[in-house]
Amino acid sequence: MLQRIQSVFLFIAAMLSGLTWLFPVRRWALDEAAVVYQPSGVFMADGTPLADAALPIPYAVLHTVVAVVLLVAVFLYGNRPRQARVVRGGWLVSLLAGVLQFISSNSLDAYLGEGTKAAGTYGASFFLPIGVVVFAILAERAIRKDEQLVRSADRLR
Repeated sequence: MLQRIQSVFLFIAAMLSGLTWLFPVRRWALDEAAVVYQPSGVFMADGTPLADAALPIPYAVLHTVVAVVLLVAVFLYGNRPRQARVVRGGWLVSLLAGVLQFISSNSLDAYLGEGTKAAGTYGASFFLPIGVVVFAILAERAIRKDEQLVRSADRLR
């Protein structure tokens, strides 16, 4: 059912995952320039890609896949065990993307800090995968609770 609390949690988690496209993961202020680390790549402040530092994984694609998977999970309410497995897979991929973004951020920090003083600040896209994981886990718990309620009602009949 679409009016259940897990649907609200899944919509919020999908929205947070989609918002990673809009905000930077990290921003560095170098001596004469600035570097912005977006989930889609590493760019100079004027928008030109930084050729020396390419991302090993397109994190924007991972976040988009997570958003789509969580939106699809909303409509799997007829089969709650499958819905719970899909949600768990979604938050695991989001957690993996967040960890890999952190590792890439530290790697870029070390690369940009060579020879110059690079002051970096974290952006919203660094923290959004944490929110995705939290809301997806809350949704999974609500799905499991609904499944237990249905099973207990079946035992009473």
